Amino acid sequence: MNQGRRRSFFAIGVIAAYLFSVIAIQIAASGEAIHPEEFPEMCPEKSLNCSMIGPNSYRSGGLTELRFNSSLETVMAETRDWIDSQPRTEIIGEWPDQTHSVFTTLLFRFRDDFVVNGFCDGEDAVIHVYSKSRLGISDIGVNKDRVGSFASHMSNVEMATSECVTD
Repeated sequence: MNQGRRRSFFAIGVIAAYLFSVIAIQIAASGEAIHPEEFPEMCPEKSLNCSMIGPNSYRSGGLTELRFNSSLETVMAETRDWIDSQPRTEIIGEWPDQTHSVFTTLLFRFRDDFVVNGFCDGEDAVIHVYSKSRLGISDIGVNKDRVGSFASHMSNVEMATSECVTD
């Protein structure tokens, strides 16, 4: 077999292996939307692929909630705007008090769930955030960074001041 033919077979093998890997990841990482009543209470113990801002915060820089002096509708609209601005992201579930989106990595198309749950606490709108890889044991810090980026954005955005109300 000549050198050119070997290279062609090698290239075809690499492409086939890549396509097989992507298809296998998509099949293994399928999932349904997380409904508001199913919002996770915590990340798995000692997880390296989950981050949460909530009562059981985990890999979140110590944040236990994000609190705003605004309506829940305004806060959730800003949440959707941030999600829509992120690359390779799809909203798969949306309710007045929760948004579930999926972030997909560029190369191997790994899928990460990103769920924001909101509620009124007195006059304030409060949100909790859960971000977790669907596959694997480590996310190389991606979910922690995503949650931090979201928290930073939400803390810096100007929202109309109002009493928290739900529709």
